[in-house]
Amino acid sequence: MVDQKVTPEDLEKARRYFEKNVSVGEILAYKELRAQGIKYPELVIYKLIEEGFIEKGEGCYNLVKKPPQKA
Repeated sequence: MVDQKVTPEDLEKARRYFEKNVSVGEILAYKELRAQGIKYPELVIYKLIEEGFIEKGEGCYNLVKKPPQKA
């Protein structure tokens, strides 16, 4: 069900949003993603959490810090 309502375009918009806003409150994230044209921001956020791109904090969402890659 989640995948049917989440488009690749919505995921990309949300990824760019969280890359610019590394820590953002839940309510603000929903409002701003909706303002960017994402119809189901809660499903997009859920998918990004599943992918390990963001994590849910206490009342906020945070971009997951990726460990530095070894050369």
